[in-house]
Amino acid sequence: MERAVLMCRTDQLQSADLGIGVQRLQVQNLEELSLESVESILIRKALQRFQGNVSQAAEALGLSRGALYRRMEKYGLSPSRE
Repeated sequence: MERAVLMCRTDQLQSADLGIGVQRLQVQNLEELSLESVESILIRKALQRFQGNVSQAAEALGLSRGALYRRMEKYGLSPSRE
């Protein structure tokens, strides 16, 4: 559910946000990723969702702002406002 909330682009969750009907190929690709890659992707998505607002992204990810900043530095990410 947390992933669905993070990945949702609207105010309402859709079946696609929950991963219902996801093809096995996509699941296999996820399983091939390292923990660091998955963490980096989730941080990037959270920052995009909240237009670079680190406080909101950190809250959604269940991290403190400081912890998120440390991870962003680790992965070379910046709070872009795309």
